[in-house]
Amino acid sequence: MDGKVAIVTGATIIADGGLNIGGATATELAARGARVVVADIDGSSAKDLADRLNAGATHTVAAAVTTDVRSESDIAQLVAHTLDVFGRIDVVINNAGVFPGGDSEVADLDIDVWDDVMAVNVRGAMLLTKHSLPEMIKNGSGAIVNTASTHSFAGDLRLTGYGASKAALNALTMYTATQYGSRGIRCNAICPGTTLSPPAAKMPATVQNAYARHTLNPRLNTPQDLARAFVFLASDEAAGINGAILRVDGGLLAHQPFTPDFTDMQAS
Repeated sequence: MDGKVAIVTGATIIADGGLNIGGATATELAARGARVVVADIDGSSAKDLADRLNAGATHTVAAAVTTDVRSESDIAQLVAHTLDVFGRIDVVINNAGVFPGGDSEVADLDIDVWDDVMAVNVRGAMLLTKHSLPEMIKNGSGAIVNTASTHSFAGDLRLTGYGASKAALNALTMYTATQYGSRGIRCNAICPGTTLSPPAAKMPATVQNAYARHTLNPRLNTPQDLARAFVFLASDEAAGINGAILRVDGGLLAHQPFTPDFTDMQAS
């Protein structure tokens, strides 16, 4: 990643919990030689992350921009600031996303909740892709990685808008790859399973255990596990991968739904 410039949305330090997936990805990018612009609607937490990345560096490694990804003017400002500070854009990580408590089953779903989830999770990614593409096309190369979800592949009792938005993001990924691959642009998506980000780490043990029971790996993924996958897809090592939807879920969706039940039967 030496010499590359990346934008990561939804990248912060959570005051009482540490790095989220975006923050861990920005940290991993910087550790591998990239310069990073971290963007979040919580500008203070994004600045805390940028300050942490710059601490001890001999040059500016990171910059923070307060950004509401629902706003096209904010996205345009983010891209312009990146070019002003670092002069180019090589990587875009569309990580900003929401899954509000009001995102319920279809019959009870408030249309404002639906619209907001779509605006952040899909429209925001489209807007940053739209405004970054001209610079990438000019350079003849670029890597875009979208944060989708395993919720895009299977239903749930709630999070209707979230799942639908992530399925739409998978489609956006393939359309972007199809339209711009011949101009050197790669676009892929990562679908995390349950990840022990700061909010998830606060879930009751019974809930965490339920997720762990359905995950093949011996532990749930951390933000750092996801970060390494994001950086791989953003790097030249993944030059042959374009339009892919990659599950990074510890095996959550790799097995038959009844597998944990039979595992318990064998154990008893």
